[in-house]
Amino acid sequence: MGLASAADDTYLSSPALKAVEPDGALKTVEQGPTSGQQLLELLLSLNNTQANFQQTLLDFRGQVLDQSSGTLTLSKPSLRWQLNSPFTQVIVVADGLLRIYDPDLDQVIEKDMSGSDEALPLKLLLDPTQLLAGDYRINKISLDGDVQFLLQPSGNQSLFTSVRLAFMGQQLSQLEITDHVGQRTLVTFSGIRSRQKIPASTFELDLPANTEVVRG
Repeated sequence: MGLASAADDTYLSSPALKAVEPDGALKTVEQGPTSGQQLLELLLSLNNTQANFQQTLLDFRGQVLDQSSGTLTLSKPSLRWQLNSPFTQVIVVADGLLRIYDPDLDQVIEKDMSGSDEALPLKLLLDPTQLLAGDYRINKISLDGDVQFLLQPSGNQSLFTSVRLAFMGQQLSQLEITDHVGQRTLVTFSGIRSRQKIPASTFELDLPANTEVVRG
């Protein structure tokens, strides 16, 4: 889920690169400290937000393996990520704890956010200041007016090879995660509502008495 010193290669001093996509679209790739700073500012401004999303899992060839839909509710430092179709799963982050609830299994998994690398995308939404740690190479990509940022871990310990965030104006429109076998999880947001009044109860789980609690 950095802004590094001049000695780090996270930011390159080369000018923007321009390329033409096969469909004729002009793509500009920028590498530099401003890319990370712009991403940080966009993520910091993303708060008190609700949105719908479509989530698609693709293999390395781009073939669809799975599709689902749900809702996102973000009120820092808390977040609720809920899948509604084709099955229900609720992921809640609150008080530094990540909780994954599967009603069909009558089970909730609890983990500390600080030690959960698989929660990287959620961490970026909740606390983008971690970009200051210098753990990622950040490229800004401009394509036909849309702005995207490609994050690539500078080390080999991450579960992901890249995370891509796309914005339309100030709003996050897409989130894409690629793992080491080339599988991609693509999340497309819609119906985004900002400046919402979100009650604290949104980030509580009302668990049935027989729910098994597993510490991850």
